[in-house]
Amino acid sequence: MSLRPARNYRAIQRPYTRKEYIKSIPYSKIQKFDHGNPNLDYDYEIRVEATASFQLRANAMEAARMAVLSQLRKRIVSGEYFFKVVPYPHHILRKHAMAGVHKAERLQKGMRLAFGKPDGRAAQVRRGQTILLLRVKEEDLEEGKYCLSVGKRKLPHMTRLVVERISGGG
Repeated sequence: MSLRPARNYRAIQRPYTRKEYIKSIPYSKIQKFDHGNPNLDYDYEIRVEATASFQLRANAMEAARMAVLSQLRKRIVSGEYFFKVVPYPHHILRKHAMAGVHKAERLQKGMRLAFGKPDGRAAQVRRGQTILLLRVKEEDLEEGKYCLSVGKRKLPHMTRLVVERISGGG
Protein backbone atom coordinates (compact mmCIF):
# COMPACT_ATOMS: atom_id res chain seq x y z
CA MET A 1 0.00 0.00 0.00
CA SER A 2 1.40 3.41 -0.92
CA LEU A 3 2.11 6.22 1.54
CA ARG A 4 -0.37 8.98 2.08
CA PRO A 5 0.90 12.51 1.36
CA ALA A 6 2.91 14.01 4.21
CA ARG A 7 0.48 16.95 4.43
CA ASN A 8 -2.01 14.53 6.02
CA TYR A 9 0.28 14.13 9.03
CA ARG A 10 2.01 17.53 9.19
CA ALA A 11 -0.15 19.15 11.89
CA ILE A 12 1.01 18.39 15.42
CA GLN A 13 -1.28 15.94 17.15
CA ARG A 14 -1.39 14.61 20.66
CA PRO A 15 1.72 12.40 21.05
CA TYR A 16 1.02 8.71 20.64
CA THR A 17 4.10 7.03 22.06
CA ARG A 18 3.12 4.44 24.68
CA LYS A 19 4.64 1.36 23.09
CA GLU A 20 3.34 -1.08 25.70
CA TYR A 21 -0.21 -0.48 24.46
CA ILE A 22 0.48 -0.62 20.74
CA LYS A 23 0.68 -3.82 18.75
CA SER A 24 2.92 -4.06 15.67
CA ILE A 25 4.78 -0.75 15.92
CA PRO A 26 6.44 0.23 12.64
CA TYR A 27 10.21 0.50 13.03
CA SER A 28 12.04 3.76 12.51
CA LYS A 29 13.25 4.31 8.94
CA ILE A 30 16.39 6.12 10.12
CA GLN A 31 19.30 3.70 10.15
CA LYS A 32 21.98 5.84 11.79
CA PHE A 33 21.87 9.28 13.42
CA ASP A 34 25.56 10.29 13.69
CA HIS A 35 28.13 10.32 10.87
CA GLY A 36 31.71 11.47 10.61
CA ASN A 37 34.16 12.36 13.36
CA PRO A 38 32.66 14.12 16.41
CA ASN A 39 36.04 14.64 18.12
CA LEU A 40 37.76 17.04 15.69
CA ASP A 41 37.95 20.81 16.19
CA TYR A 42 35.56 22.34 13.67
CA ASP A 43 35.24 25.99 12.70
CA TYR A 44 31.60 26.20 11.55
CA GLU A 45 28.28 24.65 12.46
CA ILE A 46 25.52 24.60 9.83
CA ARG A 47 22.00 23.73 10.97
CA VAL A 48 18.62 23.17 9.38
CA GLU A 49 16.14 24.72 11.80
CA ALA A 50 12.35 24.65 11.84
CA THR A 51 10.57 27.98 11.33
CA ALA A 52 7.22 26.53 12.43
CA SER A 53 6.00 23.60 14.54
CA PHE A 54 5.12 20.47 12.56
CA GLN A 55 5.40 16.70 12.45
CA LEU A 56 8.24 15.29 10.36
CA ARG A 57 7.89 11.75 9.05
CA ALA A 58 10.76 9.33 9.55
CA ASN A 59 10.72 8.69 5.79
CA ALA A 60 11.50 12.35 5.10
CA MET A 61 14.29 12.41 7.68
CA GLU A 62 15.86 9.29 6.18
CA ALA A 63 15.62 10.73 2.66
CA ALA A 64 17.29 13.96 3.82
CA ARG A 65 20.00 11.98 5.65
CA MET A 66 20.82 9.91 2.58
CA ALA A 67 20.87 12.96 0.29
CA VAL A 68 23.21 14.90 2.60
CA LEU A 69 25.54 11.94 3.11
CA SER A 70 25.88 11.23 -0.60
CA GLN A 71 26.80 14.88 -1.23
CA LEU A 72 29.19 14.98 1.74
CA ARG A 73 31.06 11.93 0.48
CA LYS A 74 31.42 13.49 -2.97
CA ARG A 75 32.34 17.03 -1.92
CA ILE A 76 34.32 16.69 1.34
CA VAL A 77 36.83 14.04 0.33
CA SER A 78 38.97 14.40 3.47
CA GLY A 79 36.07 13.08 5.58
CA GLU A 80 36.53 15.86 8.15
CA TYR A 81 32.93 16.57 9.09
CA PHE A 82 30.38 15.63 11.70
CA PHE A 83 26.76 15.19 10.58
CA LYS A 84 23.82 14.42 12.87
CA VAL A 85 20.07 13.89 12.49
CA VAL A 86 18.80 15.44 15.72
CA PRO A 87 15.09 14.55 16.29
CA TYR A 88 14.03 10.97 17.00
CA PRO A 89 10.67 9.79 15.57
CA HIS A 90 8.83 8.76 18.77
CA HIS A 91 5.30 9.63 17.62
CA ILE A 92 3.43 6.76 15.97
CA LEU A 93 1.16 7.78 13.10
CA ARG A 94 -2.21 6.11 12.67
CA LYS A 95 -4.22 5.48 9.54
CA HIS A 96 -7.88 4.61 9.22
CA ALA A 97 -8.13 3.00 5.80
CA MET A 98 -11.38 4.20 4.26
CA ALA A 99 -12.64 3.07 0.86
CA GLY A 100 -9.49 1.24 -0.11
CA VAL A 101 -11.20 -1.74 -1.72
CA HIS A 102 -12.36 -2.67 -5.20
CA LYS A 103 -15.32 -0.66 -6.57
CA ALA A 104 -15.07 2.05 -3.92
CA GLU A 105 -16.61 4.83 -5.97
CA ARG A 106 -18.33 6.51 -3.05
CA LEU A 107 -16.51 7.94 -0.05
CA GLN A 108 -17.57 6.62 3.32
CA LYS A 109 -19.30 8.96 5.74
CA GLY A 110 -19.12 6.89 8.92
CA MET A 111 -16.36 6.73 11.53
CA ARG A 112 -14.92 10.15 10.77
CA LEU A 113 -12.78 10.27 13.92
CA ALA A 114 -11.84 6.59 14.00
CA PHE A 115 -8.68 5.69 15.90
CA GLY A 116 -6.77 3.88 13.13
CA LYS A 117 -3.91 1.38 13.00
CA PRO A 118 -0.18 2.18 13.28
CA ASP A 119 1.12 3.37 9.92
CA GLY A 120 4.50 5.01 10.44
CA ARG A 121 6.57 7.20 12.71
CA ALA A 122 7.14 10.93 13.00
CA ALA A 123 9.12 13.38 15.07
CA GLN A 124 7.30 16.33 16.55
CA VAL A 125 9.48 19.33 15.70
CA ARG A 126 8.94 22.67 17.43
CA ARG A 127 9.73 26.11 16.05
CA GLY A 128 13.46 26.88 16.33
CA GLN A 129 14.45 23.24 16.87
CA THR A 130 17.44 21.87 14.97
CA ILE A 131 16.64 19.06 12.51
CA LEU A 132 19.98 18.47 10.76
CA LEU A 133 23.39 19.51 12.10
CA LEU A 134 26.71 19.63 10.24
CA ARG A 135 30.10 20.70 11.58
CA VAL A 136 32.88 21.44 9.09
CA LYS A 137 36.28 23.12 8.81
CA GLU A 138 36.49 26.62 7.33
CA GLU A 139 37.71 25.45 3.91
CA ASP A 140 34.66 23.15 3.55
CA LEU A 141 32.03 25.73 4.53
CA GLU A 142 30.54 26.31 1.05
CA GLU A 143 30.43 22.56 0.33
CA GLY A 144 28.72 21.97 3.67
CA LYS A 145 26.09 24.64 2.96
CA TYR A 146 25.37 23.06 -0.41
CA CYS A 147 25.10 19.56 1.09
CA LEU A 148 22.58 20.67 3.71
CA SER A 149 20.59 22.64 1.13
CA VAL A 150 20.21 19.40 -0.88
CA GLY A 151 18.93 17.61 2.24
CA LYS A 152 16.66 20.55 3.10
CA ARG A 153 14.75 19.95 -0.14
CA LYS A 154 13.57 16.59 1.22
CA LEU A 155 11.98 18.26 4.25
CA PRO A 156 8.87 20.46 4.53
CA HIS A 157 9.33 24.06 3.37
CA MET A 158 9.13 25.41 6.93
CA THR A 159 12.89 25.20 7.50
CA ARG A 160 15.92 27.45 7.12
CA LEU A 161 19.72 27.15 7.04
CA VAL A 162 21.68 28.73 9.91
CA VAL A 163 25.48 29.09 9.78
CA GLU A 164 27.38 29.77 13.01
CA ARG A 165 31.07 30.04 13.78
CA ILE A 166 32.09 27.73 16.63
CA SER A 167 34.08 29.66 19.20
CA GLY A 168 37.09 27.85 20.57
CA GLY A 169 36.56 24.74 18.39
CA GLY A 170 34.98 21.40 19.38
